[in-house]
Amino acid sequence: MNRKQVLVVEDEVEVTSFFTYFLRAKGCSVTTASCGKEVRHLIETNQFAFDLALIDLKLPDANGLDLLQLIKADFPACEVMIMTGYSTIKSAVTAIQWGARDYLEKPFDDLDHLEKVIFSIWDKPDQQERDLSLEAAHYGIIYAPDSPMTKVMAVASKLAKKAINLLIEGETGTGKELMARFVHGASTRSQYPFVGVNCGAIPEALLESELFGHEKGAFTGAFKERRGFFELANNGTLFLDEVGEAPPPIQVKLLRVMETGEYMRVGGEQTCKSNIRFISATNRKLEQEVHNERFRADLLYRLEGVKLILPSLRERPNDIPAIVEYYMEKKYPGLCRVDPDAMELLKHYDWPGNIRQLLNVLNQTYAIYECKVIKAEHLPTQLVSKALAQPSLQQAVPLFHQVIEREAAQFVQSVTEQIPSVDEFDFEYVLTRMKQLETEVVRNIIAKGLQETKNNREKLSDKLKITKRTIRYILNEK
Repeated sequence: MNRKQVLVVEDEVEVTSFFTYFLRAKGCSVTTASCGKEVRHLIETNQFAFDLALIDLKLPDANGLDLLQLIKADFPACEVMIMTGYSTIKSAVTAIQWGARDYLEKPFDDLDHLEKVIFSIWDKPDQQERDLSLEAAHYGIIYAPDSPMTKVMAVASKLAKKAINLLIEGETGTGKELMARFVHGASTRSQYPFVGVNCGAIPEALLESELFGHEKGAFTGAFKERRGFFELANNGTLFLDEVGEAPPPIQVKLLRVMETGEYMRVGGEQTCKSNIRFISATNRKLEQEVHNERFRADLLYRLEGVKLILPSLRERPNDIPAIVEYYMEKKYPGLCRVDPDAMELLKHYDWPGNIRQLLNVLNQTYAIYECKVIKAEHLPTQLVSKALAQPSLQQAVPLFHQVIEREAAQFVQSVTEQIPSVDEFDFEYVLTRMKQLETEVVRNIIAKGLQETKNNREKLSDKLKITKRTIRYILNEK
């Protein structure tokens, strides 16, 4: 490996001495700085030529995040790692989102792990991203190489191995449970259970019993003892979906378990212990819920060890072709695909229901038409109309394509609405008339083309990219 130039920015002499000895022993050239002022001096005097900068988050005269932004703005090729204590892990995650390659947690006890983390940053980063993308796909998380999800997954993969609770925030249908399962699968608890509970789907009267279990005879209908989710998830991960829906009494009990690790079954007297990692998910802004006194602030602090925000589908339209291709091949292998014009419409729709809505549209469309190729006219009328109304689509799809798709969608809707019932419906007539309509449309287009070219069929065939024989066939000429 080439001799790497490393800058260590830390105000504690013991730490700079440690890294100087540790990195030089690994063949690196090491420069140290004790404050932000020295870093700025290196930049201003053109002495900054480092492959890696290890920066402490808290310096006497600077914030490590500010230095990160300064370095990445002028020297994007320089990799940056933030050094931090456990209490500031949220800031470390922010650093990754702002361009840091990773973060190092103090104290640096495991030297083998430290060496692996530091030197892995030069091991084909593109390959690392591809490997992470393949791992994410195993859990149904699909995204393109330039997607906003790339950074989200990088952060998630690093957080997975940390002993810290995680709050996943995102709109309905963005894949919060898939992300939770990915984090569990990449964690040191992966060999233990992943147990999920939707806090908004279970009636309040039953939620306590579902979470903590109950003893036989604890209430009417409790004919035998039952283990709750806390017991089932012991040593593993408990996923609290839509945790913002949890009623206040349950919030109090959740807080106690998270603080003490202890709980009791409903109707029980014996204290049970739990060793659980909590991953929570919500489509609400819990800070606003706290402000409105609908959610406990102390519970939010416990749940939100680190917050991971999933982007909506409209923020990642370039991921849609990858998601569609993956899903169609998985659900309908070799049976159906989506044509380019339809894909453009899918990319320009705003998807209020996100990925869940996209997959539902694909399923419904295939169920209705059972076609080998899903075309624009097969898509729901409302979707087509809204997508065509997006200014961003004007450059992506030719104007005449937009006109045809809009008119076709309106025609399909109009005809369908005029059918009161399928009782005594002449289906064969509709099929025959639709075929006639296709002939009438293309014949009129040919007639218009001949008028424009003054009956020059060779010129028209070049313009339409069809043969003169095809023109004769359309005009029903022998």
